[in-house]
Amino acid sequence: MNISKRKQGILAIICTIAMIVTSITVYNPREVKADPSATVDGKQYSATVKDSGEWTGFACQGIFNSARIHFAWGIDVDLNTITASLNGKWLAIDGKKTKGMFIPLSEVTSLEVGSYDIVVTATTVATKTAEAKEVSATATLKIEKVEGTTELQKPSAPTGLVANINNLKTDYTIAFANVATATSYKFYLDGTYKKDITNGSIVTIEELGLEAGKTYKFGVSAVNAAGESDITTIDVKVPGKEEETTTGSSTKPFDPSTIKDSEWTSALNSKTVSYYIADGKADKVQVKPQLEGDNYYIAFKLAAKFKSVTFDGVSKDVEEGAFCRVKASDLTSGYHTLVVTDYNGTESVTIYFKVAKEEETTTAAYKDGEVLVNESNQTKEVPAYTGGDYWQQEYNNMPVKYVKGKKYVAEVVVSSTAAKKIKMVFQSVGDWAFVEAKSGYETSIAAGNKVKITYVFEATQSTDNGNFDIYLGSAADATTMVFESKKLTTYNEVPEGVQTGVEVLEAPGSTKYTVSIDGKEKPYEEGATITVPTEGQGYYDVTKKVAYAPGTELTVNENMTLKSIELNVTMTPGASIRLAAPTGLRFQTTVKSGNGIAADEILNSKTVTTGTLITTLDLYRTNGNTLTKDSTYTVLDIANVGWFNDGTKTETGKFCGSIIKIQKENYGRKFIAVGYATINYSNGDSKTVYAEVTENNAKSIKYVAEKVQASDKFSGYSPEQQAIINKYIKGEEISK
Repeated sequence: MNISKRKQGILAIICTIAMIVTSITVYNPREVKADPSATVDGKQYSATVKDSGEWTGFACQGIFNSARIHFAWGIDVDLNTITASLNGKWLAIDGKKTKGMFIPLSEVTSLEVGSYDIVVTATTVATKTAEAKEVSATATLKIEKVEGTTELQKPSAPTGLVANINNLKTDYTIAFANVATATSYKFYLDGTYKKDITNGSIVTIEELGLEAGKTYKFGVSAVNAAGESDITTIDVKVPGKEEETTTGSSTKPFDPSTIKDSEWTSALNSKTVSYYIADGKADKVQVKPQLEGDNYYIAFKLAAKFKSVTFDGVSKDVEEGAFCRVKASDLTSGYHTLVVTDYNGTESVTIYFKVAKEEETTTAAYKDGEVLVNESNQTKEVPAYTGGDYWQQEYNNMPVKYVKGKKYVAEVVVSSTAAKKIKMVFQSVGDWAFVEAKSGYETSIAAGNKVKITYVFEATQSTDNGNFDIYLGSAADATTMVFESKKLTTYNEVPEGVQTGVEVLEAPGSTKYTVSIDGKEKPYEEGATITVPTEGQGYYDVTKKVAYAPGTELTVNENMTLKSIELNVTMTPGASIRLAAPTGLRFQTTVKSGNGIAADEILNSKTVTTGTLITTLDLYRTNGNTLTKDSTYTVLDIANVGWFNDGTKTETGKFCGSIIKIQKENYGRKFIAVGYATINYSNGDSKTVYAEVTENNAKSIKYVAEKVQASDKFSGYSPEQQAIINKYIKGEEISK
């Protein structure tokens, strides 16, 4: 990929000529629309990316439905690590995905007019070529007052205030009617502010320092950006000592470990979770806690839809209806507390949970990828039968423990001297109760073939005493069946590429070929069909010099060597001035072919085409901070026609894209660019990989000229080149 300086100059001129069309493009700032925003209670909210750092493709997608600030990015992250903060305060996050999330607008509506930084962090998912790392990006939240709108008024005082004490006389549940314009609520004791609360919050006698037998005044006010409401109060008398329970002092939080073992009830479908309904209110629980999928379901005889639901003191979303769900993953070993308050705020039900450690049970789920059955070299003689089809059980292993909801992969490698049917069955021993909804998998074996049969399923019920049976269907010929292997593996998540199907390993007179995918070789019969993985950028056929799109089906009729395409596109920070005529602003892109695929082989072919997209920063911001080949606003697409390499890296290529003949009125205007590489697949489809777009790279030609003039390199330029730089600074027209 070494190119002489003379050739580089020629290529640069060709590239320049191709970009002269930019000279007729004049961007008018008056045509710029407002940033995507939402107006709520007289204030306008908008969000843009300030600094994406190392976070690939980080973008603020705008504010949806005047309720959510959406963010997206181009690299997978661990969704459990996503955080957001503003001025050191954590913000609530919803809708988490590996490539996006949103922040409820209610998290920021209490803020005053001004600009704020929202810092978003996460940890990337490790890949073949990169370790997991923490990435961070900063978005600017702008809050403006909307002229002509009704000024926000402070909220009205809450109504319907109640304080319900639990039967153990240890704490109160505070409930009230929500105020429409309120963003938070304050709790007062005898006129003194104690803490911020939410509807359904719990305050304990101990934390408030209340004395038995005394009467106190509880108060709640509503708060928003305009101020605080009046305080709504009620008188609350703390129970005297004669009213205390036998569990100890009423000023101490109740300890569920004091509940007798005989008083706990096992949750339905669970062998680790037990529950205790406090205050003698078992009659208020219509459906006792039971495991359904990933949640414990509980239904109550209370007014439909609760005023509040708290779990371990933390408020949870309230569902429509007199029921709630507790995530099984939240029920870690130890004790937990669930409190629900009815719609009117007049009655609460408290349920305690006791969760045994996993090792204390005999029903712990298998580890991911654990092998439950592994047998080999089983030979069975199957007699001829001429009376029609029938099934006989020839190969049985027991017992197997099946866990409801777990995933299983059954694999059998078998050969047959005659055509035969084979059926894999999964059931409870001694009971015709299947643990798989379809009651197994059936296929046929051609005479003389050796096949691998794979069946993927999810257990629909649990059993400690299950079968993994193989049934054989008769044919007219006597048969010798050889079971080379039989395997059953359990998973939380089935590995990618493992799927139900039959693979012919050997057939009479067949030809075998070797297929290598990323260095892993596997033999296939001639005519076999394989499917390249559906994820990623596709695969490159080293022999045929073509790229296959993800999920492409290929017929094996020769030896094949495939390598996953792992293009990486990055931008050189900042911009430079093109001093050769015609002059302009230049951006540089680096493309790495990746995975050992030579740059000369893939980047200099029709397989991959490269280029640079350029637009103005204001247009970029106006159009959702998005710059791609699909962008519908004014964008220049500059195709790469030459490489600028030092020849030291066999997998790397560098090229430039420039905007030239910039009118003097736009010298101070910032331009932003992104390099791209488009993979052209054999089926006619394509996929474009972009560099990360960051506003830090947006530069005006005046700014770059000033930096050059102030640098030590300026004295090394020719008088003509210095004159060009000075004209960009002074705003003078340049003729070339």
